[in-house]
Amino acid sequence: MSSSASNLGAYTKVDVETASQGKLIVMLFNGAIKRAEEAKRQLEHGSTEAVHNNLIRAQDILAELRGALNMKAGPIARDLDRLYEYFQHLLIQSNINKSVDGITECVELMTDMRDTWHELFETLAKEKSSAKAPAINQHGAAMLNLQG
Repeated sequence: MSSSASNLGAYTKVDVETASQGKLIVMLFNGAIKRAEEAKRQLEHGSTEAVHNNLIRAQDILAELRGALNMKAGPIARDLDRLYEYFQHLLIQSNINKSVDGITECVELMTDMRDTWHELFETLAKEKSSAKAPAINQHGAAMLNLQG
């Protein structure tokens, strides 16, 4: 392995280990999308083994997302579980039939879901940071210690 590839692997490991929950979800979707897209490319080249391997990796990522759901959280978790299950179904059928249609649909849906999660976590981060900002009066006295 080259040193640049080794450095990238180390950087990725640190990135994953220090990422917030929201960032991890987005990263997982990015990985699943990347694998599905690669499977599509390999399908066009006729490399059925590479198609299979990439689709299996994408399905594994979706299984991780499903496994991370807190099913006690209510109907939203159950709905997400069904949606992720549908994504897996599309990839399984595409793998069995060696069809690009299911992969294309799955990539579109996963991209929409990733973008939605990304937007949600950005909004929450902005709300959290604005809630922590100290209130400053118009004269800036909140920043001065006038007691001496």
